[in-house]
Amino acid sequence: MSHNQESGVEALSEKYADVPRLIILKLDLQRRGITLSDAAADATCTPYYRGPEVTAFSTKETAVRPLPGPILLRDGTSVLTGPTDSTLLKPYTVDYIDGKFYVYDNGERLDEVDFSPRPEFYGKLTSRGVPMESIAWSRPQRLDLYPYRYCHYWDTREQCKFCGFFTDLKTQKQLAGDSYAKIVHPEDLFETVREAIKEPGRFSQINLTAGTDYSGEVPFENEVKRYVEVLQAIGRNFKTRRFPSQLIAPAYSKQQVKRLYDETGLSSYCPDIEVWDKELFKWICPGKEKWYGRDYWIKSALDAVEIFGKGNVYTNFVAGVEFVQPHGFTSIEQALDSNFEACEYFSKNGVVYLSIVWRPGRGTGLAGQQQPPLEYYVRLIRGLVEIRKHYGLASDNDDFKHCGNHGDSDLERLN
Repeated sequence: MSHNQESGVEALSEKYADVPRLIILKLDLQRRGITLSDAAADATCTPYYRGPEVTAFSTKETAVRPLPGPILLRDGTSVLTGPTDSTLLKPYTVDYIDGKFYVYDNGERLDEVDFSPRPEFYGKLTSRGVPMESIAWSRPQRLDLYPYRYCHYWDTREQCKFCGFFTDLKTQKQLAGDSYAKIVHPEDLFETVREAIKEPGRFSQINLTAGTDYSGEVPFENEVKRYVEVLQAIGRNFKTRRFPSQLIAPAYSKQQVKRLYDETGLSSYCPDIEVWDKELFKWICPGKEKWYGRDYWIKSALDAVEIFGKGNVYTNFVAGVEFVQPHGFTSIEQALDSNFEACEYFSKNGVVYLSIVWRPGRGTGLAGQQQPPLEYYVRLIRGLVEIRKHYGLASDNDDFKHCGNHGDSDLERLN
């Protein structure tokens, strides 16, 4: 697939008039990444924008200038993106001129943008002296919590090939200092959430995810127990039985999922399939294949619908990794057929199948690989939305407010 002749945002906006231009721009910002001019980098380090000192994706580069929160487009669409590691696609440039941010492509100004402002709980400490911004990270309306900061797939070199999660642990520990702990204390999570939700109208969803821990007498027993403790601690902040929340976690047994539902206020569960094709799943996600394979991951999502209800179970896939060579697809049609088959299967069983744009990251097993063209992503999100609409599904827990990482859930705003 050559990118030399691929269509850009403006051309695709004309070709696919049913997809708003800003959503197409979002897809390409995610796909190609951004670079900040010196003026923009300085502006995002001011008190209004400054991001957390350490996150699950911190590197030596971000230690110098912490990255700001997500980009905000003019219609409220948020974009999770950052510096690109690709040598094959030139990133967009964000500049800061006369008090405003603008995004540029090859020197041409495309649009005015902004960044999600710094939440008020950043800079504060828990009663145990832990910086709250090392515990929770902010999207425009979502709070992200990572209660376990390690993935054991790395122990046996069986991590997902696309994953950049806690890949620079040494730097992250240095940035966090004495406050760094692999396991975050439930009381620190409770206090951080309590402080965060004091900010009026800021957060409408709490998201939890972490590295995978399959330890225990029964596989994943320790991880499930930890999530129960964490969710119970967070739940003390709310008067209602359930609170707006999603857990992105491994595929658990039906008994483990039921425990999470019965003993906590969790409202949404998301075991990510990552890639639908059976052989590609084995190759790209060797740890997930080992514990316990693609069919088990699919069954876990379907079983969870009986517990959480239709539309409250999700599974994400990393759109683009299905093209990775030497084993991936070689045509857009193959990839679309595969993902539409997956969406059809999950949708008819009450599971929301969502796309995340893949960008090959440094330190991952797919660094330097070529991404599919922008038109693939435009066609992909159109098809996914139509299939889910046919089955009466909407991405309520992963819409543009609660997540901001999915072009297809952004497109659902037109429904």
